[in-house]
Amino acid sequence: MYDLCIVGAGMIGSAAARHASITSGLNTCLIGPSEPKKRSSEEKREIYGSYYDEGRITRCQDKDIVWSHLAQESIKRYRDLEKQSGINFYHEVGNLMIGGEDYLKKTNEVALRNGIRMQNLDNELLNQRFPYLRFRDDTIGSIEMKKAGYINPRRIVEAQKAMAAKQGCTIFDDVVNDVSRIVQSDGSYAMLVKTEGGRSILSKKVLLATGAFTTFRNLLPGFQPDQILSPLVVSLLEVEKTNVKTLRDMPCVIYYGRSNDIWDLPPSHANEDDISFYLLPPIKYPDDRYYIKLGFLGACAAQMRSLADVKLWFEKGDSVWAEHVTKFTASLFKGVKFNSWHADSCVITETPTARPYIDMVHAQLGVAIGGNGYAAKSSDEIGRLAASMVTDNWDSELPREIFKLNHLSHSNKSTFTSLLGKL
Repeated sequence: MYDLCIVGAGMIGSAAARHASITSGLNTCLIGPSEPKKRSSEEKREIYGSYYDEGRITRCQDKDIVWSHLAQESIKRYRDLEKQSGINFYHEVGNLMIGGEDYLKKTNEVALRNGIRMQNLDNELLNQRFPYLRFRDDTIGSIEMKKAGYINPRRIVEAQKAMAAKQGCTIFDDVVNDVSRIVQSDGSYAMLVKTEGGRSILSKKVLLATGAFTTFRNLLPGFQPDQILSPLVVSLLEVEKTNVKTLRDMPCVIYYGRSNDIWDLPPSHANEDDISFYLLPPIKYPDDRYYIKLGFLGACAAQMRSLADVKLWFEKGDSVWAEHVTKFTASLFKGVKFNSWHADSCVITETPTARPYIDMVHAQLGVAIGGNGYAAKSSDEIGRLAASMVTDNWDSELPREIFKLNHLSHSNKSTFTSLLGKL
């Protein structure tokens, strides 16, 4: 019997496995499917991950002090994880927050409170430093160069799993279908985990790090977390190789602000005043080409309500929306040539608190779910907190209550708001 079984081998689950397996004498296992060679509706596969990519923005700057703290704690361990595993995944190219005055005021307040080093840029400085980007005349920015940039999600998962295995964690490439609590012959309780591959695993405790797929198998019988599954439209534009050097100093970009008349906005946002998107610099992908990636928040308003919905989105996405987002991405640049493009898709698990759920369902079952689109950069700390929680050793200055798991039937926002005063 295992002491702890972690279900879900993505960014959070693999991090939890590494941190849990550090504990001497704690017998752990990690269960989750590896990345498929291709995503096709012809495949029988139903479970996917949102980490199948080469770039995710990492930064300490944030308008939310909790997410800022989670990111800071994760980032400070990146280099050690690279060194210990021998796998490089962290690229410190900086991150530029741009937009309106109200948004930048919030991020600057959090930066000051959390001791984050950054530089404020007015519109003139923005245009001088980044002449290849098209800004509104009233756009201002704040750039964080130290400890910001992007991580390779595939490789950080690889690094986490490599270290977990080195520390004695057993890793199963499988899909869990059923998690239940059983009574053993001696009257004690245990968790029974059954997999698609026919395994039956007994464990004293189980931690679910199953992302958007948490409710589509019998993992939380009788319990429905309060969350929304939202599709994210992502476009990758191939940068003409002669232009890669032009963009060599480009940081990651996050924008919250008013639209620009010269941008080619998707039809759904053509008349909207406020838009938001994230943008990554040219990154070399496995096909040996350099791509700029943009995620347009809110481009597709549909919600995922079933396993069939999520499976179809991961496999096919929405080509019409992707084309709109691609045109928009190209319109952000001047003097930059793009060749081919392709779309990608992932699903964001949104919670009413806008924070992850790191909580115990009962004494032997915990969850670490609800990334809200921000979890990649903070996955190491979320996994660490989840591991400390499920082993009865919460280890953070953040109160556990702010990560409380809410039922679908209600969400106690007044309690959540009062907790912010503790931070």
